[in-house]
Amino acid sequence: MRRALVITPLLLLLLLHFTPSSTPFSPHNTGPLGLSETAKVCKLADNANVVILGPGASAHGVKAAETPIVDPFANAGDPYVVIANAGGRAVFAANATPLVGPGKALVVTGPASYANATLGPFALGLATGNVTVYHASLFANKVFEKNRQFIEQVCREPVRLVLAGGDAAHYYHQLEEAAAPWAAALALATISLYLAVRGRQWRSVA
Repeated sequence: MRRALVITPLLLLLLLHFTPSSTPFSPHNTGPLGLSETAKVCKLADNANVVILGPGASAHGVKAAETPIVDPFANAGDPYVVIANAGGRAVFAANATPLVGPGKALVVTGPASYANATLGPFALGLATGNVTVYHASLFANKVFEKNRQFIEQVCREPVRLVLAGGDAAHYYHQLEEAAAPWAAALALATISLYLAVRGRQWRSVA
């Protein structure tokens, strides 16, 4: 019984460790709408001045709406994968939603795009004060190769990712990354504690 109480949580942690997140735009999601490829080239930091927002999330007075943008003309063969203009460069956005808030538009969708019966163009990138906010759809695995140059340019400095929520795997991997600097010390302490307990058991049996 005591062994089961120890083994069960360990198995659960192992399962979460090897399970990718299914949360849209999570850096631990390896699917089309994940940001796992972007996470390989971008340094994530909590105090970054470049912010990436997922639908429903907000930061610095800017919110990413939850109604998807559709463009019947400027798209990549899928009206939900819209082509936007980033300062004269064409970039692709998978399952984008409008950014709502103050600031100068840096990335905009086409004039024929619409969301919830409202006609565009819509902002997918905003400069507000000394902070730049982008929609996470520009960084999705589905469009990573098409947007590689844009993403690498944005990620010349650290970025902060803000999502409205996540599944268990997303939060576990986040916690795992936060604990990474302490992993070696924790592992050593755990092994030492285990050996100490086992040593007492052996002495008591002897």
